[in-house]
Amino acid sequence: MYGNQPLSRTGCENQSNNWSGRYHLSYQVLISFLFLVVLTFFALPSQAEQKYYTWVDAQGNVHNTLISPEKNSSKEETESLEASTNVNADDFPTEEQYQQNIKKKSASEKPFYTWTDAEGIVRSDVKPDVMVEFTASEIVYDVAFVPPFRLPKHVSQGLCCESYAEHFSTQVEQNGSASFKVDSSKNSFKTQEGEVNAAYFSLPSIADKEILVVKAYEISPDSTFELIALAEDFKPIYLESAVKGSFVEQTWKDLAYKKVMIEASDTAIKHLIVFIKNKQGMAYESYTVSVIRDALTNN
Repeated sequence: MYGNQPLSRTGCENQSNNWSGRYHLSYQVLISFLFLVVLTFFALPSQAEQKYYTWVDAQGNVHNTLISPEKNSSKEETESLEASTNVNADDFPTEEQYQQNIKKKSASEKPFYTWTDAEGIVRSDVKPDVMVEFTASEIVYDVAFVPPFRLPKHVSQGLCCESYAEHFSTQVEQNGSASFKVDSSKNSFKTQEGEVNAAYFSLPSIADKEILVVKAYEISPDSTFELIALAEDFKPIYLESAVKGSFVEQTWKDLAYKKVMIEASDTAIKHLIVFIKNKQGMAYESYTVSVIRDALTNN
């Protein structure tokens, strides 16, 4: 009855509001929908986008390689990848090979030694391959015990050293060495200036020509040696006083010491007495003396 009747202006507005209220979407819903659409669009991977993968080779180098479709990959890229992934067997030795490599490296590298010299300075140096105490072509003697330089007969026949026979318990064999610790508890030796602490050595079977190296430890570089060579009957046949010798700094091989090189070319020498004096001429009370014998042979 009322379906085809015209509506007033107010009626049209009410009807319009009713429809819009029924189908109206809020602005917040629309904005959220558009935001999701935009995110989905950017999240989709582009067909033109290039992809890379990161990997580490056997040597620990990091690589970034382009991922390309298999049908478009070129021969050069394939060869490059194969070359970069090749494993060198030398980089992964067996346990046996590894131990052998360590031995070869140790043999080829010279070791270092650290030591403290006489002044207390710490030093570091390469250890030499061979340590030579002396060689025949470079010998410089400090003393020569040879028959032309024997003491006069009236001196050697005097009373001297028979009373010290029991003190010569330290023997130095040919091509051998021996040490004697000198201190106040050891046997003293009587000189014109009084009694001194001395070292006593026996030299059995001395050759026609030998080198005697006398080393003294725990003494100052300006010290001097007193040397007395005795015959088998303990009579003095050689006497050398105030022998300077040479001072050797401390090394990895030995402590600091002072030494005297003696040419011994007299088979009559059987014993040796050694004592040391300081710069003021006073005899040391405590020190160590070593004697080394080296028989020289004629080629």
